[in-house]
Order: sequence, then C-alpha cells, then structure tokens
Amino acid sequence: MPSRKHVVGLVAFALAMIAHARTAVAGDGDVPVLGNEAAISGGAVIAARRSAAMAWANPAGLGANDRARLEASGQVFALRLRRLRGGLRTDLPDGSRSSTIRSYEIAVVPSASVLARRFGRYTSAALALFVPRFDDVDFNVRASGLSPSVRYAQQVKVVAHARRYHVGPAFGWEIVPELRLGIAAFVVYDKTVQSTSAWARASTLEIPAQTQRFVQADLQESTRSWGAEVVLGVQWQPVEYLHLGLTLRSPRAWFVRRVDRSAVTTMGGENPEQGGFAELRTAPDLGSAAGGRPDDPMQIAAGIAYAWSRGWVALEGELRPARSGDDNDGRRMVLNARAGVRAEVGKRFVVGGGVYTDHSALVVADDFLDFDVDTYGATLGGEMRRAVRLSRRERARQLVFVTAVAVRYGLSVGRAGRLRIDLGDLRAAEREVLVTTGDPVPAVSHDLALHLGTGLEF
Repeated sequence: MPSRKHVVGLVAFALAMIAHARTAVAGDGDVPVLGNEAAISGGAVIAARRSAAMAWANPAGLGANDRARLEASGQVFALRLRRLRGGLRTDLPDGSRSSTIRSYEIAVVPSASVLARRFGRYTSAALALFVPRFDDVDFNVRASGLSPSVRYAQQVKVVAHARRYHVGPAFGWEIVPELRLGIAAFVVYDKTVQSTSAWARASTLEIPAQTQRFVQADLQESTRSWGAEVVLGVQWQPVEYLHLGLTLRSPRAWFVRRVDRSAVTTMGGENPEQGGFAELRTAPDLGSAAGGRPDDPMQIAAGIAYAWSRGWVALEGELRPARSGDDNDGRRMVLNARAGVRAEVGKRFVVGGGVYTDHSALVVADDFLDFDVDTYGATLGGEMRRAVRLSRRERARQLVFVTAVAVRYGLSVGRAGRLRIDLGDLRAAEREVLVTTGDPVPAVSHDLALHLGTGLEF
C-alpha cells in the first residue's frame, strides 16, 4: 500500500496544477486593432476617427457620424507560432533532460460587427459585438532516449481554448462641432478550456536488476466568467488640424465565475529489492465551483492626431494601473504606445500603417503555460470605397461600399512557466515523484494575421 506521505504529495501536486492552470496567451491585454480603421493604422484611432467601430476604441467618435453604417471584420487567416525552450524537463538520477515546446496554430477569428445609426441632429447610437481575445493552443511534445545508466521517456499534451466576447450599446453626442462625448456599456463573456496530460518514465539499465518508475497526470479545467465594462470617451478639436482624444475603460467587473475541473494522477514502479510499488490512482478534485474573480484594472488612453486634407498621423499612450495581490492575482503597472498614419490615394483608395505595443502585466510566470511576454506589432493595409448613387426618390442619396484589407505581425518575447518532473531517485519507494512548475524559460511567439473587413454606409 502507498504511504500517507505518498498520497499527500500526489494530491498536493494535482491541486496545485489545477489551481494555476491557465491558457497560454501572448501578451496580457486585448488585441488593440479591432475594426477596419484600427487594423490598418495600428490601433491609433481614439483622437480622430469616426467609424462605427469607434464604439470600442472611443465611443465619442460616434457623435460625428452623419449616416447609418454597418461594419463587419475579422482575421480570415491567423497564424501563431510559439516556442518554449526547455518547456518540459525531467530530472533523472544522472542529470536532467529537457524538451522544447512548440505549437503552430491557424485560425479564422471574427473580431468586430457593428451597426451604427444617427438619431436626431447630435446623437448617434451603435450596437456592437467585439471579440478581443481568441486563442487556441494544441501541442504534443514527447522525447525518449538513453544515458549511460538510464532509459527515459517524457511527454506533455495540451489542448486549450480562450475566448472573450463584448456585446452592448454605445452612444455618441456632438456637443459642438469641435467637441464630442461618448459612452459604451458591454456585457463580457470569458471562457477558457484546458486539457493537460503529462507523463514520464525512467528505468535503470542494470540487467537483470532493473529499477523503474513512472508518473502520469491528467488535468481538465473549464472556466466561464460573466462581467461588465464601461467605456467613456471624449474627442476635442481645438484647431482645424489638431485632434485630441481621451478614453477611460472602467475596471472589468466580474460577477459570476464557474469552474469545472478534475484531475487524475497515477504513479508506480518496480524495484527488485522491494518488489512492485503499489499503483496509486487518485482524483483529488472533481466537480464544479462558482464564485467571483478579481476585477481587471481600468485603462486610460490618450491620443493626439495631426490631420491634413487627405490624411492624418496619430500617436497614443495607454496606462493600466497595478493591482495588488499575490503572484497569481496581482498585476504590474503597464504602459503601451501606438502610432499610425492614414492617407488618401485618389478618390477611392486609402492606405495606412501603424505600430503598437502590448506589454504583460503578469507579476511572475511561475506556473505551467503562464506567459509573461511583451508584444510588439505592426500593421499595413488599405481601404477601398465605392459609392453608388440612388434615385432621388430614395431616402438616402447614395450607398458607399467599403472593403478593407490589412496585414498584422506581432512578435512576443519574454518568459513562460514550464513543467518539471522529478524522477531523480528510482529506488526509494517512499520518495514522491514530484510534478511541479516554475523556473520560467525563454518564450517566443510570432503572430501573422490577414484582416478582411467590409462596410456599408447608407
């Protein structure tokens, strides 16, 4: 029979793995390039732009809307490459063996759908759906080999999905032609699903007195959270060519969180002197739990744009204050920057580009697949506008069809938590086989996305 110490150690491992399981995410915030104009100009739009998708970036921009607009956009092709050097490590009696974790994901990501209309002379309203986070992870890393005294094998397989949706209304008011105010209120739904399976095996090469041990852990977790978020914005044009913008995104308040999780761990071995180690199979945590989660810090962003007759150039800064708490719930203060340019080429075409940063607020990446990485991105794209005149009997004089195409690349660099399995002593039956996390390793992620958007103005 396994000892009490054996059981306690194994249960503690499983509980720790479940408590800290997270979906791997590059960066720590939402993607700042939602909407066609933001996708072209690196997200630097809060000061000067007036499209329907301003419901996300700065709802004050809706105040300058002079007609009905329908906009839909998405990343029709998104390629994400991740690399964790030494992400899986097994300690053996004669040293340790590490394997690099790599993942390659291709996804089609819907990002924004907005309908905006003018109501009265000074007011516009919009109904919007945004998808600022859409991430998938699927990798299977395994390795085996021989050393002078040990034969070993190790494997970790992870399948994880992360989704976040914002849906709600937005309103913009034009107080005077130079000053606009706006507000947006979103219901937020966040869902993460993660399944992790890890195992390792090692045996000595002594013949016939061969000693061997193994451990296997299977963990599943699904988390669903409901919350709310409010965005306040202002746009001010003190002179003809200068535009200023300011937004305040409230703390994201989480009201309901439901976690479904389970863990099953198996461990055993054989020693010619002591016989077989009794196999231990335990399910230390099964079932569901409901409760809240810490609110995310607020965000403050300010921008300035210089405009001329056929375009504009904009600069923005964003601040996310720190949040007190332990290593898992606390957040560091974050400063981000964005810059973009947009220019008309002829009567029908617009081209633009931009750069942005998305720094991590994670305090420490000491749990498996915690990604403490900073993202540096760039965008390049264009927009085509085609106007169709209508008859005088129609309420609208013309329809304007808009097509936007943009390319985005993001480089994320930093550190991520790895998985460590301790098989350093194969002979002692009472020794726990520890499966732990920590000791962050270098992590790199490459994101390449093709944005395609459409719009209709009527």
